Amino acid sequence: MKTLLDLFPLVADKIVPPVAIVLGSPWPVTQLVRELKGVETVCFQMDQFAAERLREKLAQEQLTAEVVVSADLWDLPPRFQTVLFPAAAHSDRELKIDMLDQGFHILQEGGRFISLSEYERDTEFAPWHKKIFGKCGETPRHPTGRAFWSEKHGERPRRRHEIVFHARTPAGQSMAFATWPGTFSYGRMDNGSRAMIEVTEIRAGDRVLDMGCGNGSVGCLVSPAVGPEGEIVFVDSNARAIALTDHNAKRNGLTNYRLITSSSLSGLEPQSFDVVLANPPYYANSEVARLFIREARSLLKENGRFYLVTKMPVQTIPEVVDQFVEVESVENRGYTIVIATA
Repeated sequence: MKTLLDLFPLVADKIVPPVAIVLGSPWPVTQLVRELKGVETVCFQMDQFAAERLREKLAQEQLTAEVVVSADLWDLPPRFQTVLFPAAAHSDRELKIDMLDQGFHILQEGGRFISLSEYERDTEFAPWHKKIFGKCGETPRHPTGRAFWSEKHGERPRRRHEIVFHARTPAGQSMAFATWPGTFSYGRMDNGSRAMIEVTEIRAGDRVLDMGCGNGSVGCLVSPAVGPEGEIVFVDSNARAIALTDHNAKRNGLTNYRLITSSSLSGLEPQSFDVVLANPPYYANSEVARLFIREARSLLKENGRFYLVTKMPVQTIPEVVDQFVEVESVENRGYTIVIATA
């Protein structure tokens, strides 16, 4: 089977350490580290879960590379001579552009940004490279894809890729939310989250957990009902999501809130929440949904309420029934909201 690694020999002579590898799933990143043959390498990830899997894979292969988790690529110092970006075909277009933009700022003068694209007929990376770097070199078409490269010369201002949307609380208060590429529901209010909020019962003084918070809109929109005596806790495995949530919480006037970056929901006190709200992604055989359901049960106080929105009720409801005493479901906006009591 052809992979992005088949492109590596076509650009190997252009790589000068130190090297940063931007995103990518654990297997191809590990193989790229192997191909780099021990040169100083930093692997940038935004998600704690992906970073942990990558560290495990590197250890299994007895390879050495630093794995850094951060909200933004430009958080890394501008000391790299080469940035490698293994861009999988299924990855987010806006995130690809964002990483190119941010990658400019971590290169030394004359350093190269190299994009490895899985598309044999890729027509987008070259214009992106030229817009940001001025010039772009590229390989001929290859059955695996194409490689593109540019050199940094001079400086340019940082550009934050951001789309803002507005949404109303159940009581009608308008809030504004920034969204950034690489986070859930970029550019819009997620309809599933909206459906869940509309049926959620929040009481003054409640301690509420926004589980897998994304841009933080769910926790922010229910915060007025919690009042000054309550608390909103946001948790996500994605460092960019947590930074974005902090940004949105501040812009919407939240003061009594807490942020936790965790891939396993560690750092949360058992039986300490009145309400847990969850809108999990559905991939990897609903692994994340199962984690959310299992952990929500242990985090809720007695008689605490768990709300989970889903498009897959047949698979999800039995998982909830296995963990909770009382379970019901309601339909709203084409979604099923599962409501359980601890």
